[in-house]
Amino acid sequence: MPNIKLPTGVDLYYETHGSGEPLIFVPSTAYSGEVWKPSQMPLADSLSLIFHDPRGCGRSVAFQQVYTIEQMALDIVALMDHLKMPAAHFIGHSMGGRIALSLVQNFPGRVKSLIMAASGSGPAARPGSDCIPGLPHRLVLDMVEMGFEKFIRDEIVESDTFFTKDFRERHRDRVEEFYRLAWATHAKLPEFIHLCIARHNFEGTHRLGDVQAPTLVLIGEADTVGSNHIAQSKVLAERIAGAQMKILQGQSHGFFWQAPEETNRVILDWVKRHA
Repeated sequence: MPNIKLPTGVDLYYETHGSGEPLIFVPSTAYSGEVWKPSQMPLADSLSLIFHDPRGCGRSVAFQQVYTIEQMALDIVALMDHLKMPAAHFIGHSMGGRIALSLVQNFPGRVKSLIMAASGSGPAARPGSDCIPGLPHRLVLDMVEMGFEKFIRDEIVESDTFFTKDFRERHRDRVEEFYRLAWATHAKLPEFIHLCIARHNFEGTHRLGDVQAPTLVLIGEADTVGSNHIAQSKVLAERIAGAQMKILQGQSHGFFWQAPEETNRVILDWVKRHA
């Protein structure tokens, strides 16, 4: 697909695959739409998948120097308008969940259902020093000490953040393959900082009661490294009316890529139930 210039101030890259109920994927911090391929592509046999590169990531170019979560949600609304898509199902991973949450809070009529995957609602829902708005001390210190590329590689390949230790030891080739896929279109350092600032300055916890769409909170049982996403997910499940929570056993932050078949079954069942 070619890039499209949206009225929100971004030259946005997107792809569509398959047909059926529309499902918009919103990736984690600094990742492009490429990370969903090939792991989530089998869903195109049953659904219409929309992948995109958020502003500052991959092939998308932003014309503004300040990014916000709300701004990136507006980018998706503008993309939906371009596609003449009145409403869609959403799945947001990590920071992508915050973007999807902002969208459902401000444009409830555009969201058929929502999957908050390993995500949260803002600093108010986080424990300890992570509840302080702004760039976390841990993130800044690690990146300065390691350097940017080593910091990203360590998070994916060497730590328990995305993949469990057992999986990394048994499937080193798959972990390395995912790192190469993600890094090839990963946001560069200046854009990465913009995105992290946006992520840590968004606060949607106080408006979780506004979420009207059917919501699934999807989380790996081992997703407690760094920012504890288990704790954040419990806040989502408790404060979003009618929300369901599903814990994936033996999984961490990257369950899309560690257990794609199981994850896809959960996604497809959810979308079909709320079509």
